Amino acid sequence: MPRSFTWRWYLCVCAVIAAVYNVVPWDPAKAVIATVVNGSAVPAIIVGVRRLRPAVRWPWYALAVQVALFTAGDIAYWVQTMVLRRDVFPSVADLFYLPCNMLLIAALLGFVRARRRGWDRAGLLDAAILSTGAGMLAWLYLIVPYAREGDLTLLGRTASLAYPLLDLLALAMLLRLTIGSGRKPPAYRLLVVGTATLLVTDVAYTLLELAGNYAAGGVMDVGWMVAHTMMGATALHPTMAGVSQTAAAAPAGMIGTRRMLALAGASLMAPLVLTIEWLRGDNLDVPVIVGGCVVLFLLVMARLQGVVQLLAAALDTAQTQARTDQLTGLANRRLFHSRWERELGDEGGPTALLYVDLDGFKAVNDTLGHETGDAVLEAVADRIRQIVRAGDLVARLGGDEFAVILPGAGDEDAGRVATRIVEAVAEPIPVRGVPVAVGASVGVIVAPPGADPEIEMKRADTAMYAAKAAGRGRVSHAAAP
Repeated sequence: MPRSFTWRWYLCVCAVIAAVYNVVPWDPAKAVIATVVNGSAVPAIIVGVRRLRPAVRWPWYALAVQVALFTAGDIAYWVQTMVLRRDVFPSVADLFYLPCNMLLIAALLGFVRARRRGWDRAGLLDAAILSTGAGMLAWLYLIVPYAREGDLTLLGRTASLAYPLLDLLALAMLLRLTIGSGRKPPAYRLLVVGTATLLVTDVAYTLLELAGNYAAGGVMDVGWMVAHTMMGATALHPTMAGVSQTAAAAPAGMIGTRRMLALAGASLMAPLVLTIEWLRGDNLDVPVIVGGCVVLFLLVMARLQGVVQLLAAALDTAQTQARTDQLTGLANRRLFHSRWERELGDEGGPTALLYVDLDGFKAVNDTLGHETGDAVLEAVADRIRQIVRAGDLVARLGGDEFAVILPGAGDEDAGRVATRIVEAVAEPIPVRGVPVAVGASVGVIVAPPGADPEIEMKRADTAMYAAKAAGRGRVSHAAAP
């Protein structure tokens, strides 16, 4: 049988057997069917791991042991109720059921650790918020009723409280698994649905047990069979190795619409619990409600901090991009004009401007391609940046045109900087091991305070063209206005 169909056949066969379970009237036959269906997930998981060889295997084996312990617990329960005719709690069956829940938590934690690279703070906080909200409901409907049950012994009360608490921890691990980045192949979805089915069935069983309505051999048992069958099918699915494939953590502030609604619902759980207790006329569990409110508030504030940091980083990036040339990292035309107008409007001394235009750049672009041209522009930008002072501004105006603002510089100082730029640009630029030669023509002006920025720009442009007309690769100073 092709491996791609094995998991389908496994699901179909188990579904048929589970359907038979519902119509068989004889309890011993039901016990055999439940044992076979639940226990079949153990060899299914082992075969899947050996065939498909996931990168991280121990969570799968932990899952297999979990199913094996559950099956052993079922056998002990059936023997106790049908053979020995005793229905006591806690019993030998609980020695298998309780560790089985612990192994489920360990397996889910293993999958979480395998899928996450680094510290996924956002996913951890989201899972904590959702788990805290669910924990408050669990406290109201599952934990408190058992805590107040008068007919239970201390050991029975401890075991009864352990089950919902372990289910709550397993839910936290499941939420942690489903939140965040990473591949979500079909096997991943099977695992999530199977685990969720198991937890829902556990909760339904607890509620029925509290009401005294649970009966072994009923429809409820099918829930556990479906859950374990899906776990076995997960391991047999061809994409099972993708469940434990590592992925980078999502940015701390990323929140989708569905997750936002879920977090909002969890955050409102405290007032919901308060309202339910008030409507039922119960004694208000003030410490629990206050504690839940405080925990949720702190978790939400920590989560909002990540959102604020992401927004601040996005704003900073947008501002940087609005002022920066994307290719060279220099100031763009907008920032250049803003700084140029500000320098000329100050009450300080004169301001020099160098207008730089590359010589021979068009030929480089036409013959060697735009990638080489971009590399040349980046190299020229770096060379100019290394020449100027810390307070000077180097900008790319567009194409192969650059400008340098030198606050407080006179004509002589500006000329020296311009000469160094011409010399630096004239040095061959290695691009992928091939030297590329370009030159620079520089126009130099010195503008007094209060001068018109546009007129001064035209003077610098005219001086640059004079340098080109004089033979290129040189510096030309504009005459005083």
